[in-house]
Amino acid sequence: MDSRQSKVIEKIEKAGLLEKHNQLITQGYTNPWFNFKLLKEYNGNLDLVIVAQNENKKRKDKQNAKALKILETMGWLNKHQELVEKGFVQPKKNLKALLGTEGDLTKSIEQLSKKKPFQTDQPIEQIIEQHGFKVQYDKLKEMGYENQKRIVRLLFKFNGNLESIVDKLLNGKMGKNKHCKKIEGKCQKDKTSQEFLEFKQKKKEFKKKLEQLEQNGIHRHKAVKLLAILNGDTDAVIKWFNQIKPQAKAEEQTLQEKQTLAQE
Repeated sequence: MDSRQSKVIEKIEKAGLLEKHNQLITQGYTNPWFNFKLLKEYNGNLDLVIVAQNENKKRKDKQNAKALKILETMGWLNKHQELVEKGFVQPKKNLKALLGTEGDLTKSIEQLSKKKPFQTDQPIEQIIEQHGFKVQYDKLKEMGYENQKRIVRLLFKFNGNLESIVDKLLNGKMGKNKHCKKIEGKCQKDKTSQEFLEFKQKKKEFKKKLEQLEQNGIHRHKAVKLLAILNGDTDAVIKWFNQIKPQAKAEEQTLQEKQTLAQE
């Protein structure tokens, strides 16, 4: 059991829900965080929790089935199988990775590996020392950054690059105010700053991409998602959409035919 699981088990025990959590485990619902969430939401009513668990499973199965169909359409089933063999078993995530890398298996593995949760039973200090980040870790602690989990995440993300980590931490603290300047004691957007102008330009370019995709028959909401997945490449989005659209139409037509036959 890793530290995150230990933490949630403590919470479950503290809430007096451990026995019910164990009952859920015996029925195959083994995710402690989700069990805890549902038990709290439904005030410990096991019947309602099980209904919610089943609904969640159905939803996930449906999403995965849809992802598998798209993988088949794109001709990526073999690549998906290779990813499964590497330990990446979720079709939806595999599809997203393959779309984002234009079907490049090596890059997809790298991308999925980065997102794979880092789990361990070891203390944080020991992990830091093993990966050679002790100096950076101590330095960040000296600078007043006390959130251990965040420090560890950033150390791994930036491979111990202290400058990048500090920059990230500082930008994080600035938050929404990074484009503003003080005018009469109030924070207002500095519309003359280079950073703000770049932001406006990117926003303008993104709007143009959305308009282009809408002209190609892609709904705005879907266009935003696909642009995010395909790194803003409008041509890749259009290509993907044109490959999927005929199949979707064929399926819709088949469904309509079945409904007509059923009515007759």
